[in-house]
Amino acid sequence: MINRQQFALFVCGVYIVALVYSKFALSVCMISFMVISIFNFERANGFPIKINPKIGDNFRFLLQQKSFLIITGFFFMVLLSGVYSSDWDYLLERLRIRLPFLILPFAFASIPSFSERQYLGFFYFFIVFMLLSCTTVGLDYWNNFETINTNMKLGKPIPTPMNHIRYSLLIALSIIAGTVLVAKKYYLKYKWERFLILGATLLLFLFIHILSVRSGLLTLYCTIFILAIRYIIRSRSIFIGASVISGLILLPLIAYNTLPSFKSKVHYSLHDFSMYMRGESATYSDAERFISLAVGMQIGKQHPIVGIGAGDLKKEVKAIYAQQYPNIKEVKMPHNQFISVFAGMGIIGLLTFLVIFFYPLLYRSNYANTILLALHIIIFISFLMENTIENAIGTGIYVFFLLFGLNHLNGQQQEEKSVA
Repeated sequence: MINRQQFALFVCGVYIVALVYSKFALSVCMISFMVISIFNFERANGFPIKINPKIGDNFRFLLQQKSFLIITGFFFMVLLSGVYSSDWDYLLERLRIRLPFLILPFAFASIPSFSERQYLGFFYFFIVFMLLSCTTVGLDYWNNFETINTNMKLGKPIPTPMNHIRYSLLIALSIIAGTVLVAKKYYLKYKWERFLILGATLLLFLFIHILSVRSGLLTLYCTIFILAIRYIIRSRSIFIGASVISGLILLPLIAYNTLPSFKSKVHYSLHDFSMYMRGESATYSDAERFISLAVGMQIGKQHPIVGIGAGDLKKEVKAIYAQQYPNIKEVKMPHNQFISVFAGMGIIGLLTFLVIFFYPLLYRSNYANTILLALHIIIFISFLMENTIENAIGTGIYVFFLLFGLNHLNGQQQEEKSVA
């Protein structure tokens, strides 16, 4: 019979699949994580499922682990804003979406820490799964090449099994994870698997350019750039770092001249931006994104200290659209996580949000873990273009990979203390 840690690792694998293909399965996985933290699974002594006798110790451990505990702040920020929010329906919706920030820290603090081999092995699975998923998307693109390219010229994305922006963020993270596995010369059983990982990483890198989602590309390129700078500082190998940075400049030019989807996306973006600069905006256009940012900033400036209240944000956005942009039928919430927080919870909420976001990375130098650092760069850059954690999938991506990494790092830190 598998133990709690093995079961947790299995649920982690299912969670990744669910992120892409099933919101229902994603909810089941979150419940499963709580079951793992509350119950023990044993053959001996009668009934195999029992309350975990260490549940009290696990809760005290959570209170002691600041990097786990502070993550719950993402939930309590919204909850506290309910004091001055009047739209309780929307507030409860925000709380439901933020609920994983309250539940999963306890679950991952309770799960036995994953070893280095288990940690890297999980990302091996993640890379292979993303490659298989991208293959199905690529085949559909190939079979509908002309139709999809025509739609891309009108601003529509290549069809993906989940929101194309979140999907591109997962691809970006899988590329960085693949690079880490290659650098560590990781393999599960056979040495030739290292070439499989390298090949999968290169194919994912190619595919993210074919997909041509700007959020995914920008987060990937920013992450590679920052990691290259870190490599130069650490190794003092200027040649390799400079080569990587040069590649970041040349690759978009190559993609523009070789990939029709990438070229179409560039042309559409330039056209849409020019429309916005002329004061024109069409439905579902990028120009409306800029308007959503202006609306968010307007609300934030009107309520600069504590914001209008997370529950009342949507109502106020609709009111401003009706008054200032009556011709726009599609009301968009601010396409920027920081502006959304500023508008809903003011400068106090924004500063608190930034502290909560960066603390787990800075705590005990967790930024030394490349994948965890990459996750924070990817999510941070996405915050500039999207209100990433204002929906279930964005929240699911961030909170899972964050806690999975912290669980592993905590085990490493405990081992170092015991050795010392």
